Amino acid sequence: MNPNYEIIEQLYRLDIDSGLVTQDQRVAQKELSELAKKSRISEEIIAKTRTDMVFHEAELRRLYKKLDDLDERKAERSARLFAAKNDDDHRGLKRELDHVERDIRETQRRADETESRIEQSKAVFQKAETELSASISASEGERKKAQEAENNSAGRLNEINKVRDSYLSRLDDRIAQHYMRVSKITRNPNGPICRVIERACGNCRIGLSPQILNNIARGKSVEFCPNCSHVLLPQNNN
Repeated sequence: MNPNYEIIEQLYRLDIDSGLVTQDQRVAQKELSELAKKSRISEEIIAKTRTDMVFHEAELRRLYKKLDDLDERKAERSARLFAAKNDDDHRGLKRELDHVERDIRETQRRADETESRIEQSKAVFQKAETELSASISASEGERKKAQEAENNSAGRLNEINKVRDSYLSRLDDRIAQHYMRVSKITRNPNGPICRVIERACGNCRIGLSPQILNNIARGKSVEFCPNCSHVLLPQNNN
């Protein structure tokens, strides 16, 4: 059994807890939001920003997948370069490796720029929501109750994040990086890890190849969904 599976199982449980707490936090935030009428201007800003974020997230997902592919190509070229039998092979493989590394740098640069755009969009989105909250006219008691629930959820999420970081530090670097990338773009409230369900990805439900299913069943290697990139865990038969 791949030793990373035990850590991923723990991360999976943490992500589920985080998803539940996040839902509680969102309920509290929704209660705060519903205490006042939304202004038309703020609604338009939120709608436009959400559209921008969806576009940038799709682009970021594509770039992350390309980075994964390039990382695999780099590892393969490096292994072949190390085993080169003559100077001509060595020079040819070195040029290929240099080209792959340039592609990685360029793709990472574009991914960083896209992440920055997403963060800017999130800031605009959060500002618009704050302005909406400022227009709330409700009883102080209702507001305090909702705010207390939101603060409690935020504190619990902070605790979960600390434990998650400790597990990630023990995980294989390549898998940890992949986990972090997918966690930024997944819309699954349970995070970037899912179980296989009826020979399909538990997140996007796409059917998985026999090779992937066999690797997961045998615990030979940690596998990612070829469609949504989520980290895959064996089906729970309990």
